[in-house]
Amino acid sequence: MAASPYIASTSAGESDDRLSRLPDWREIVAILMERAWLGVLAAAAVFLFFTFQARRQTPYYRSTATLLVETQIPKLLNYQDVMSFNLRSLEYFNTHLNALHSRTMIERALAQSGLARNPAFTPGAETPEARIEAARRLVQITPIEKSRMINIVVEHPDPAMASDFANALAQAYIEQELDNRMNSSLEAIEWLRQRSEEYRAKLEEGLLELQAYREQTGSVSLEEDQNIVIAKLKALNAELTSAQAERIEAETLWQSVQAQREQGVPPPQLAPLLNDGGVQSALDQWQTQQREVARLRRRYLERHPELQQAVELEQAYRARFDDAVADAMLTLEARYELLADQERSLQAALKAQEQEAFDLDRKLVRYNELKRNVEADQGIHQAVLARMKEASLSESQPTEIIRLVEEARPAKTPFRPNLRQAMLRGSVLGLALGIAAIWLFYYTDHRFRRNEEIERMFGLTVMATIPLIAERSLQRRGRITHFQPSGEVAESFRTLRASLTNREEVRSGAALMVTSAGPGEGKSLVASNLAISLAQDGRRTLLIGTDLRRPVLDRMFDMPESQTGLAEVLANERGWTEALYRPDVPRLDILPSGRIPSNPSERLGRREFADLLREARERYDHVVVDAPPLLGLSDSLVLLPQMDAVLFVVRYGVTHGLMARHAMTRIETSGTPCLGCIMNGVNFKAMANYYYYRRYGGYAYAPPEASSESAAAE
Repeated sequence: MAASPYIASTSAGESDDRLSRLPDWREIVAILMERAWLGVLAAAAVFLFFTFQARRQTPYYRSTATLLVETQIPKLLNYQDVMSFNLRSLEYFNTHLNALHSRTMIERALAQSGLARNPAFTPGAETPEARIEAARRLVQITPIEKSRMINIVVEHPDPAMASDFANALAQAYIEQELDNRMNSSLEAIEWLRQRSEEYRAKLEEGLLELQAYREQTGSVSLEEDQNIVIAKLKALNAELTSAQAERIEAETLWQSVQAQREQGVPPPQLAPLLNDGGVQSALDQWQTQQREVARLRRRYLERHPELQQAVELEQAYRARFDDAVADAMLTLEARYELLADQERSLQAALKAQEQEAFDLDRKLVRYNELKRNVEADQGIHQAVLARMKEASLSESQPTEIIRLVEEARPAKTPFRPNLRQAMLRGSVLGLALGIAAIWLFYYTDHRFRRNEEIERMFGLTVMATIPLIAERSLQRRGRITHFQPSGEVAESFRTLRASLTNREEVRSGAALMVTSAGPGEGKSLVASNLAISLAQDGRRTLLIGTDLRRPVLDRMFDMPESQTGLAEVLANERGWTEALYRPDVPRLDILPSGRIPSNPSERLGRREFADLLREARERYDHVVVDAPPLLGLSDSLVLLPQMDAVLFVVRYGVTHGLMARHAMTRIETSGTPCLGCIMNGVNFKAMANYYYYRRYGGYAYAPPEASSESAAAE
């Protein structure tokens, strides 16, 4: 419902928030408790149905035999089996599952166990095909999770027959697996024998052809010669590589010395490059003598005999150094030329050896081809002979890939029907269906029972919750706040009074209209008790009965038959102040409906009524109007434009949501603001309502006598 200016104190955000709220857990509990009888009835019906069905079924017993699929074939000897499987693959494991449930295995198990001749095992099956199909329906093949085991499960009314058939099926499959392996071994041995004869003849033919080629080429020891040629070739190649390295080193050194000599580099600087001991020794003597000459010149003159002798010795050392350098360069050049000649000779020898190797390779091509054929035939022949011997051993020593881990035993208790499990299922499903029935009934029943339902539909606040009044007398119920001022009902009207007087539009003596969607929802009761509560608060209050079709106020307040009312005032027979009735409630005046007119809508729409309301607003603090229902009559529609505010009364478990929505639409159309709703007639003693409507806590009201005794005791 969109935000409307005709709903008091409700903004657009608040309205949208209220309408979007879902029921909280307290409301859900209240809904379940309110219709618990329906849930219990549905749950009991489902529970009894499951229990009855379980008791009337034929009991079936379950027996289980367990097989183990080996992950590897046990090896007693060091040879490979004839039949090779990938035992760890999922496809191999699933193959066993499907083979166990095949028609062939069922038929074989029936024959070995003797159950094929027992009509009690498959009653009603006359032909062999029918017995096989009936037996297959009794068998379930299931793998055990995270293992290599397979369960063979048989269900039958006879526990002994179930265990016998499960064991027979397991044993029949193990025997069939062994037979298949032995037959495969025999077939493999025969095939290997034939291949052995073929490769033996082929090997003899290859040996003869190889010998003829040796005689034809005259090469008796080709393999030894081939090794010598290759060894020589490798040795020459290594020597050539070493010679090339030495020649490159000598050539580089010689070219470097020549280049520096041509550039005019002094001989002393060439000495380190020559790497010659004589050159280095001569250089050291010359340099030592130079230092000696320099020392003597600092001490003597040029003509001194000792200095002249030292100079001559220096010149002699220099000449010796020059001769040593010249000899070292000649030696370096000679070594370079010698290494170059050696490299050229090794290259020629290597080329000749390569040619010899090429000639030998041409002879070895055909020889190696013949030799490879002979060796291949010889290897295949030996492998076939060895495999044939292994197959013979595997035939005599068969191994089990499938073996029985646990035999099936007759069950002591039936597997199905499981009475306890059926009762548990019935309880769970019955509980679920019971809750579903409660919610289905709740969603199909559009009558209001909780405040949140009103708030979600209209976006209005429920201003008060009026308890169900147990009094049978109309006078007692209409004036319950006067007769029981300390009771729970009176407190709910005080709550309503406080909520209204806190509003500014109600404090100014506004005309407050109390109405409902239809008759019998308690609008007159709410209007009368609200007026009494306002008067008890010291406020001058006027209660006007505008229901000119079914007036109630005169009976509530036990007015005399001669009492005039609103009908006479609107007919201009009396003034409205003269028609007032003053009950025994201080500060409360009542203008009853009076006699029933023939045209109530026209009279309520007259100017006299508007003048009456204007004067009443001036003389009284509050004006409470007991109006007719909104639906089915036009009286309230005539009154709405003349009212300042509206209180909408909803009867617990009576007011229909669709009717209330139509009534609220009329209030909005009139433009009169609706202050809120009042939930009337709530039975707080009901278990669902007690905890729901008292969730915020509250006082427990004692009867007046008990209160008086407590006060006297104090």
